[in-house]
Amino acid sequence: MKNESHNFSLISNLPSSSLFLSFSLITALNTSLVADSWATSGTITLENNGTIDTITNTSGVNNKIIGNVAGKTYNDLIINNGVTLQNNGNGNTLQLNNASARTIENKGLIKKQSNSSAVAIENNATLGTFKNIGTIESVGNAVGVYINKTTITDFSNSGTIKTDGRSIEIGNQSSITNFNNNGVISNSNGTGVNINGSTIENFTNSGTIKGGDSGIFTAGGTIKTLINEGSIIGEGSSAADAAVKLQDGGTIENIINTGTIRANGFGISVAGNGKFGKLSMQDGAVVHGNLSGIVVGANQTLGELEISGANTKISGNYTGISLQSGTKSQKITIKDGARIEGRYNGIILSFNADLSGDINISGGAKIEGSYSGIWVRSGANLSGDMNISGVGSMIKGGYYAGITSDGGNITGNITISDGATITATSGKAIWNNGNATLSGGITISGANTKLEGDIVNADNAKIGSEIKIEKGASVNGGLVNNGNASISGNITIDESSKLNSITNTSSNANAITGSIETKSSTPLAISNSGSIGGDIKTAGNAELKINNSGSGSIGGSITASGNAPISITNSDNAKVAGNIEVSGDAPIVIKNEGNATLGGGVSASGNAPISITNSDNAKVAGNIEVSGDAPIVIKNEGNATLQSDIINSGSGNLSLSNTGNASIGANIKNNGSGSLSISNTGKVSDTTKIESNGSGKVEVEEWLVSTNSQGEVKPLEITGTNLSVVSVSNVTFDAGNITNLSSLVQDPKNVINIDTSQDTNISNPAEINSKVFAKAEFKTNDPSVNVNVDALSKTLSFSVDAAKTSAAALGKTLISNTQARANFVNAVMGNAMNAVNLIHNQGSANVYSNFNKAYEEGAIYANFDNLGSDALLRSSETKDKNHLAFMLPYISKSNTSLNGGLTSKGHTKGVIFGYSYLNPNNKDIYGIYGGYDDFSSKTYPSDILALNNRTYYAGVRYYHPFNYKDYELFSKFSSQFGLIQNDISERVGQTEFKGEPKSYAYDANVNMGINIKLNTKHTLTPEIGLGYNGGYSKAYTMSNAINTITRRNYTHKMNLFKTKTSLSFYSDWHKHFKTLVYAGVDWTMNPNVDNPKGRYSNIGYYGGGESKLDNLEYALGTTLVIPLNDAFYFSLNYGMNGTKNTTMHTGYGKFNYMW
Repeated sequence: MKNESHNFSLISNLPSSSLFLSFSLITALNTSLVADSWATSGTITLENNGTIDTITNTSGVNNKIIGNVAGKTYNDLIINNGVTLQNNGNGNTLQLNNASARTIENKGLIKKQSNSSAVAIENNATLGTFKNIGTIESVGNAVGVYINKTTITDFSNSGTIKTDGRSIEIGNQSSITNFNNNGVISNSNGTGVNINGSTIENFTNSGTIKGGDSGIFTAGGTIKTLINEGSIIGEGSSAADAAVKLQDGGTIENIINTGTIRANGFGISVAGNGKFGKLSMQDGAVVHGNLSGIVVGANQTLGELEISGANTKISGNYTGISLQSGTKSQKITIKDGARIEGRYNGIILSFNADLSGDINISGGAKIEGSYSGIWVRSGANLSGDMNISGVGSMIKGGYYAGITSDGGNITGNITISDGATITATSGKAIWNNGNATLSGGITISGANTKLEGDIVNADNAKIGSEIKIEKGASVNGGLVNNGNASISGNITIDESSKLNSITNTSSNANAITGSIETKSSTPLAISNSGSIGGDIKTAGNAELKINNSGSGSIGGSITASGNAPISITNSDNAKVAGNIEVSGDAPIVIKNEGNATLGGGVSASGNAPISITNSDNAKVAGNIEVSGDAPIVIKNEGNATLQSDIINSGSGNLSLSNTGNASIGANIKNNGSGSLSISNTGKVSDTTKIESNGSGKVEVEEWLVSTNSQGEVKPLEITGTNLSVVSVSNVTFDAGNITNLSSLVQDPKNVINIDTSQDTNISNPAEINSKVFAKAEFKTNDPSVNVNVDALSKTLSFSVDAAKTSAAALGKTLISNTQARANFVNAVMGNAMNAVNLIHNQGSANVYSNFNKAYEEGAIYANFDNLGSDALLRSSETKDKNHLAFMLPYISKSNTSLNGGLTSKGHTKGVIFGYSYLNPNNKDIYGIYGGYDDFSSKTYPSDILALNNRTYYAGVRYYHPFNYKDYELFSKFSSQFGLIQNDISERVGQTEFKGEPKSYAYDANVNMGINIKLNTKHTLTPEIGLGYNGGYSKAYTMSNAINTITRRNYTHKMNLFKTKTSLSFYSDWHKHFKTLVYAGVDWTMNPNVDNPKGRYSNIGYYGGGESKLDNLEYALGTTLVIPLNDAFYFSLNYGMNGTKNTTMHTGYGKFNYMW
């Protein structure tokens, strides 16, 4: 139908039935609205309530409710409120096809049941404005609005576009200048807005765009500017779904978001050659994906990402922002309180991702992840800097670190400044690991700037420049460099900043190539077992602790100019190549130990105390010089070496001790007004001298006179320009190393040699020598060698105190051990013999239930050194058991006091075998036993005497009872013999003498006793006796491997006679356990024994006189017996033997077998 007028209306002045009739008539007459109905200069308005339903295959309509004729140009089409256009057929409901129109405006309802589209604008169509204020619906696979090969100037939706499938599809070669949505675009299974190969200049959403899969999907198309002030939602949960998604070459040049972008997959995603330009997330923006908030997929491109505003949040259940493998990105800026949160990582740069610009975090912005705040993975590249600044700005990590570079490459710097914070629950603020490279440095700067945790450089990671902590910043953790990692720059901490510690354990030869400098007022601890190429400097007023250990190396010097304490420990195989220099008032403690080396010297010019300990095998190569007022204490111990001069040039006092096998390789000088105190019992070089050139006193408290490298005597040598202040208190002779000790001292200069040639104030050199010699006291380093001074001739002589020789110690130990062993064996054998007696004297075939029953049968045998199993046995049903055997391992511990304030502490381990037989005719018991034990002892507190031996021993015992009704008398006899193979070691200074003497020990005892029954449960047993102990050591020689000095000890014998008394108390508590306690004393009637005799090759003969041993020996013990059956019983035993100077403790468990 042609309409010649400019307007066509469906009017409301007809009844509804008439209106429907009109529509029906139109259909029937084939005069429906087709292309010719759109006047080129007019407007078609469908208004008021009515429905145009499906048109079926009429000529020119082509299954559309409203269509056009191709090639025509039309003005406006307005579908007013209340009008419904619905097509249930195969065609589109409203279509503009290969034609032009000015406006299409829908205020009503446009519906499509399935297939095709509710609105289709396609095939080279041109439209000025499309405006939907009403509703557009499609069902099934029908599209809500389909645009293809079309140009639209303005597309706006303030109504509702609701579909099952795609809501809006903008197909190939389409162009929309302005796309505005402030209504609702939604579907249940598809994309809200799908852009494929088309361009939208300006896309603004202030309403809601929701897709069952993705919200906005661009594939091969371009959105030049996307502004979201509303909500864009993608409900699909797969990795292919996102609220805003680019794919297959799609581009969004700019995104400005102040609204919500949310998805069950990704919030914003680019994949498959997609490209983002600048993403600007402004205040109020929310981007969330159940996978990631923003993801740039593999090999995709992101331009600049700017996130700002206190109400802005980018989050994901996995990652906030993810730049995946091969991505190319420019710059990331997060500022003004914005937040990036990921369940695992805040921002992640995955394998081979490339971020060519900076990451800037400022203005209170926060990035957080339970693994890392920012994670740069292996192969990823960050070509710019990482800057975190401003109060409240924070990067927070968890399991990994705040910032983690796991094999990544950061070519710029990391700067944390102006109050920013980096933290992680793992304790690692920054973690550079794997093969990671940070080409720049790390700067932590500004008041309130904090790293809550460590800076860790690990594995093969590299930091290419310096690490600076400045302007009040704090690292509440340490700097850790380990694995094979390296730091190629200096480490500095300024006056107001803080770093707790530096730990370098890296095996890299260039672990830390620069220096470490602190001016901080906060303590710093440096632990190094790797390489530090430069100096370590401190100029602050905080404590500094340096521990250089393992194979640690410090290539420069250690310099201190502050006032706070400094502690330096150089140990193991560590090295400090330079000097240790102290110029401030800082007290300093230096420990050089193990095999460590201090390649330079020590220089101190301050006023605070200084302590230097050089021990083990350590070395100090350079001079030690004090020029200030500081007191200094130097200890050289073990096998350590001070190779160069020791100089006191200031007013402070210097105390030097050289002990053990330690050596001093050069001179000891006093050039100032401070005093010099020296104690040397170690080694000195052939040329070592003491120089007195200042006004301060020089006091030699002790000096060891020994031999030089040629075996000749090296006296104490003193020289200098002021000898009037020199004094010598003690001179000790190395008795184990001077081969001509007896002739050494005929000339005083062999002991103290004072060179007066430099002191112009001395007119009589002999007088100075005489005065110094006269005030000195002389001794040796061997307790057995005495020095005798002839006051008139100024000569010395030497003698040996036989009571203090190793032979005397050997004899005393021999007797002590023999006595203790005898008491122990008496207890063991007494128990065994009595068990046989008890079995044989049973009065019935019944099991004994208590001690009284056994006692009445005359089965009691008790003495102070046994009772143990005596009468405690649970008997068998037969009474023909008269044999008993046992084997018993035992352990004991002993202490023996020796002369000279020494104590010998020993341990014994042994095994004893025994057998007892009861003669059934006369009730006599015979016992034999044998065994061996190993004894090991050494002296304390000085390890100068060690004795190890093995003793083989055997013995016999005899017991005879006299039975009466209420008591029992008994007698017994025992004898023991032992062969002892000794290995004795005696240390004199650094000389160790060794010998292997053989000794013999023997004893015999006769005892009488009585068992007194107190009641049916308790028995008291007193006992008396006589005893004999003897010892014999064969002659032997002690020699050493250093020189030709020998010590010959002649045969030595001891014979001791004793009286013995004891008391034991037995209790029968229960038929299954009994106890015994006992105590006894032995009194030695002849405690004075001859001293050993012998000859020291460098002194002469010794011997003669007597030494007194302890008269009184005591014994205490207790036994618990547990019968097991008629053949076995078990006992737990403890015994203690001792004298005034000796104690022995023995414990054992014993099984007995009877037949």
